[in-house]
Amino acid sequence: MEANYTSGNVPTVRPVDGLPSRRRKLHPNSGRKSAKKQTNMRERSLREQQQATIMAHEGQQYCESLQDKIQGLSTDEMRHLCNVIAKRNPALVQEILEEQERGDIGITEQRQAEQPQTWCVCQGCRDMPTAQERVCCANSPTNCLSLVPEMSEVVLHPGVLRVADTYRRAIFGIPLETDDNRRSRHSAYRQFTVWHYGRLGSRVHQVIPSCCVWRIRDRYPNPLGQYTGFLPQRRTVLE
Repeated sequence: MEANYTSGNVPTVRPVDGLPSRRRKLHPNSGRKSAKKQTNMRERSLREQQQATIMAHEGQQYCESLQDKIQGLSTDEMRHLCNVIAKRNPALVQEILEEQERGDIGITEQRQAEQPQTWCVCQGCRDMPTAQERVCCANSPTNCLSLVPEMSEVVLHPGVLRVADTYRRAIFGIPLETDDNRRSRHSAYRQFTVWHYGRLGSRVHQVIPSCCVWRIRDRYPNPLGQYTGFLPQRRTVLE
């Protein structure tokens, strides 16, 4: 571009011959093409959604058809079908059987836990694995030992348990337990023994009432729900 100054010292600009203009010229059909492209994309997306819906419906119909056929099989035919599937895909059958077994165990344990314990007076106990551990605090339901204020203040309080565990490790030179819940749970068992029975030692093997055991476990649970239980021959009597 070449500048040309006129009166008033106001510059004017005129294009230089032979140089293209910098202004971009839009094609008259470019807007139509863009709109058409967006329309095609929307139509394609709609077709894909419709196709997915049809496939899902067909898959559901196929599953329902299979279920109807299975329901119509006799016992012998069902056994034969299971054997054929086990031969073709044993890993799948093993996985299904394990899931079924875990489900049955879970249902059984839940039913047992919901049943009232004949040996419980406070109505806060749960069934325990051994007869020796089926001990109740023997208080009324409104005065269950697991619900008294001292249980929260002395046995379950995180600060109290942390101080008690630090003191115990300093005295006996015991390494730090890395599992926080396990460390707090064991410390709570010891705190309960000191609070309720008055002393703690290698020869003290008092059973903690079930209601209090489960109050501690609910507060500091094992993620897998696995607990050792009462071991009278060991210093640590509960897991």
